[in-house]
Amino acid sequence: MDIQKQNNTPISVRRLIALVLLFVVVFLGFAVRLYRVQITEHAFYREQARGGATLTLPVAASRGEVLDRDLSPLVANSTAYAVVLDYNYFPAGTDEAARTCQNRVIRALTDLLTARGEEWNDTLPISESAPYAFLEGRDTSVAELKRKLRLAEYATADNCMAALCRRYLLEGYTPAEQRVLAGIQYEMEVREFSAFTPYVFSSAVSKETSYLISENTVDFAGVEIQTAARRDYVAGRTAAHMLGTVGPIYAEEYAALKEKGYALNDTLGKSGVEAAFEEVLRGTAGKRVLVKDADGVVIDAYEQEAPVPGDTVVLTLDAALQTAAQQALAEKVAEMRALPATSGGKFLNNGHDTASGSVVVLDVTNGGVLAAASWPDYDLSAYTAEYANLLKDPDKPLFNRALNGAFACGSTMKPGVAMAALNEGVITANSTFTCRYAYNRFSASGLTLHCMGRHGSIGTVTALQKSCNIFFYDTGLALGIDTMNRYSSQFGLGEKTGIEIGEASGVLAGPAHSAAVGKTWMPGDTAGAAIGQSDNLFTPIQLATYAMTLANDGVRYKTHLLHGLLGYDGRMKSDYEPQIAAQLSLSEEAIDTVRKGMVAVAASGTASRYFRNTPYTVACKTGTAQVGSNRSDHGVFIAYAPAEAPQVAMAVVLENGTSGASVAVARRVLDAYFNAAGDDVADAPFGELLP
Repeated sequence: MDIQKQNNTPISVRRLIALVLLFVVVFLGFAVRLYRVQITEHAFYREQARGGATLTLPVAASRGEVLDRDLSPLVANSTAYAVVLDYNYFPAGTDEAARTCQNRVIRALTDLLTARGEEWNDTLPISESAPYAFLEGRDTSVAELKRKLRLAEYATADNCMAALCRRYLLEGYTPAEQRVLAGIQYEMEVREFSAFTPYVFSSAVSKETSYLISENTVDFAGVEIQTAARRDYVAGRTAAHMLGTVGPIYAEEYAALKEKGYALNDTLGKSGVEAAFEEVLRGTAGKRVLVKDADGVVIDAYEQEAPVPGDTVVLTLDAALQTAAQQALAEKVAEMRALPATSGGKFLNNGHDTASGSVVVLDVTNGGVLAAASWPDYDLSAYTAEYANLLKDPDKPLFNRALNGAFACGSTMKPGVAMAALNEGVITANSTFTCRYAYNRFSASGLTLHCMGRHGSIGTVTALQKSCNIFFYDTGLALGIDTMNRYSSQFGLGEKTGIEIGEASGVLAGPAHSAAVGKTWMPGDTAGAAIGQSDNLFTPIQLATYAMTLANDGVRYKTHLLHGLLGYDGRMKSDYEPQIAAQLSLSEEAIDTVRKGMVAVAASGTASRYFRNTPYTVACKTGTAQVGSNRSDHGVFIAYAPAEAPQVAMAVVLENGTSGASVAVARRVLDAYFNAAGDDVADAPFGELLP
């Protein structure tokens, strides 16, 4: 027995030690694993242990602002309180119980917002009250509504409302309540309201209203208040046509925008600068993660990536000059419209029927647009509220005449024709023609042309100074329409100038255009084209570009609005590099002769009464474009200044506003640019036109 004990004891101890070591190793393994689970990999295992799912939602970026060339704000952002429905907390489903809960929350919200004078988003293309009608200009949205409701193309607005009431279980509500609830429920559907896509119920409410919603979470299940950047058009009427607007993404637009990373509830630039620079203004959305347990209850939320604000766009526009141009236009149009229409029963060609006006001012050194004014204008800050009235206004204030209006240019065509003829050797600085008022070259065919004076023997400089038609009839015919149009195109006439926000192309008269409209081009048409009549139709920005090219001795820059981009950190990211659109090879004789003629127009010619005692020199040309009986002539004016070292070029067009009035507007705008008040100038007497 003793021998056995001696032999067995060491074995038992070794086994015990081994067992203890095994337990220690296992324990340490569990401890290490537990540490990793609870500490190192806590977030991951928290989600896994709870049987949760994660949802990644976009976080909208602040939109970049828009500044003028002096960094004064034109479009800014301010803090807004948005009412947002979050699907992850909102009553979900399409059954009766879910619809009842949804409609209760929506109605509570609309009742509160109505009581506090707040608005909510509703783009349903149906009138707000019975008898229901489809809204004008919403044909695409109406077609989409019928498609979603599976109704025939001939379905009425009443048919659509009845289908919406059935779809969203609204039969127990009053007609007014049905329209409100249907509009919001449909908007939520169109916006693809889901766990991944919150719905912006109202883009901006007051701080007080946001507090009331936040304090009553029981009544407003799934309703959140989020701070957001609100678009403020701080410039009001200044450059409204140029800046443009933003708006919601419509369902028909979404297919093309989805691939670019847009969500249906994003904001999109719709026109003007807002649309042209959408890519840099919009910024980059961030990411927000929601964690749900097995029952779908949100148990955690955190920001995975912060949004990156959009860049600030710095424009070439000078806000002060833009405002001065708009005021000069508005005051002159009001003055002209107050004039008598007839005298002794005879129609007065005095501008009493002025229809519109526009002014464009360009930086001669790079083609930057310093001002682009169009009358009538409107207040961009009140655009949404006034949109219906703006559409009905017979003066069509939403139409940008400066870029999209095309007008006969009258005698402003003559400097370009003279430049082409001199450069081609068709005439010289000393060439003369005899003006006897009537031009009988085509009298055999029944066409007699006229001048506005009897100038006798007249040379190029004096012909520009006095705007002699006879001189330019002969010059244009000697030059020929093809050569004339080749130069006109290089000057930018009848050509898009390149401005970023869109423009009309205008019309350059000639055999090609005449054939396109079913007419035959005749020699008399060439004579008419040489003085800016015929079918020539140019936009004000083209006329300003033409003046810039004359000022630059044949160099035409691409017009532009972009001066540069500022990053969200306030640092300049990029500057605009001027781009040459065309460059004419012009002789010194041509350049000097035309400049002398245009300076003579301001010093002692047809515009001299408006440019007495100016501290700056002006090279310019007046134009009167006849548009038919019982309508006043268009008043057109081009200029650049100072004549000896040009800084700015401009064009003014008054539709049915007469030439004298257009020159008066130009004087005010140039005074504003050079900060010189100048002496008061008298307008031309009624009925006295400037060639």
